[in-house]
Amino acid sequence: MIAKPEHWNLSKVAKLAVCQLIAMGVCLFVTLYLSPTSETLLQVNRERLLFYAASFGVFFLLGGEVSGLFVDQRRSGEWKRVFLALVSSGLAVLALIILVWTIEFDFVGRFAALKMLGGLGLLAYLFLSLLGTLSQGNQWRTLVLASVDRREQIRDYLGPEAAKVAWVDLEGDAMDKDSLLLGCDSEGVELLLIEEEQESEVPVMPLLASGVRVMGIAAFVETFCQRIPPAEVDAAWLTKLNLRQRDPIVRRVKRLNDLLFASLGLVLSLPILLLASLAILLDSGFPIFFHQTRTGYLGRPYTLFKLRTMRQDAEGGGAQWAQQQDNRVTLVGRFLRKTRIDEIPQLWNVIKGEMSLVGPRPERPELDEEIERISPFWKCRYLLKPGITGWAQIKYQYASDLESSEEKLSYDLFYVKNASFFLDLEIILSTLRSIMKGSR
Repeated sequence: MIAKPEHWNLSKVAKLAVCQLIAMGVCLFVTLYLSPTSETLLQVNRERLLFYAASFGVFFLLGGEVSGLFVDQRRSGEWKRVFLALVSSGLAVLALIILVWTIEFDFVGRFAALKMLGGLGLLAYLFLSLLGTLSQGNQWRTLVLASVDRREQIRDYLGPEAAKVAWVDLEGDAMDKDSLLLGCDSEGVELLLIEEEQESEVPVMPLLASGVRVMGIAAFVETFCQRIPPAEVDAAWLTKLNLRQRDPIVRRVKRLNDLLFASLGLVLSLPILLLASLAILLDSGFPIFFHQTRTGYLGRPYTLFKLRTMRQDAEGGGAQWAQQQDNRVTLVGRFLRKTRIDEIPQLWNVIKGEMSLVGPRPERPELDEEIERISPFWKCRYLLKPGITGWAQIKYQYASDLESSEEKLSYDLFYVKNASFFLDLEIILSTLRSIMKGSR
């Protein structure tokens, strides 16, 4: 019998919670034990000090999301992880200094700030490195009760994530309940994947009691890959869909946030828009703005606005797929696309209520019809308002053909099912990270 390992594959929420506690601990320890008596934070009461420590932790999490600290760095060097930890700590310290000055009208001491930066950067690096080392040696021993072709399909779904799984094979495809229990016990199976129609045939309760986690294949792919392949979607899946963002209260709060940030964004970006408009005019002349019909909420068409980044005759032959290295893009347009400046006019679409800041990216009606022929559930993505940025945009590259559109749809389906305030926040922070990297 193979012993089951203790897993260190913490969920992202658990990992962020630990980092929050580390940041709070560093702030409190430096303030109470490594600062002079004249230090600003020592002069406040304990309740406010706890507030500042908690805020410092939140600032660190936000900085880590923007810098990419919490993204899997297994393929990167250790120095990059150290650098990202220090950058995230630096952003947290800077935000704390601004917060304390705003409330207390006094600055955090420079030596205390440096100690917080160095201490948090070091501890965060050590924690994430240790966690990465431990998780690499702990693969999930997984048994799939399905055909060989189905198993290969699951491996294809997982892609690079397949490295987290150790596949187990038991002798004989058709086993009775006792044989399945004995086989899972002898091979140290931790995860058993089944089809929905097999639920009544598998001894779920005895397996759970023996420490085996039982999951449906679609749920497994969704959990490990954070996407839902269209092939796993059917009418039964739709009947179970709980559109939390369609709740009246949630919808109004999201709309209020969209209005607030879109209006603020338009005002603050006005100088950038003027400079970009001048650059477009000098580079390729009029028109400066580009407008196009897109499919919106519940399939309703609307006019989308962007800064023009392509030649005037870019679509003289009709609608075409956008390419990652599109030769129709002008010199100025290439810069505008990398920095996402060309997307700024869409804030007007958000104010008008046609779009949201976060949601599935809208497609052109003529391409919608083409895609729907091979992906019957393509229009599920329009159950929510389209967004300027979205889960598919940060997880996948340009959809330049029908096949890649179907792949991108898998991420949109994940967002439709799991949309929430915190997922929107993660998408926005990840979008900021991609803008700073100059990727799109």
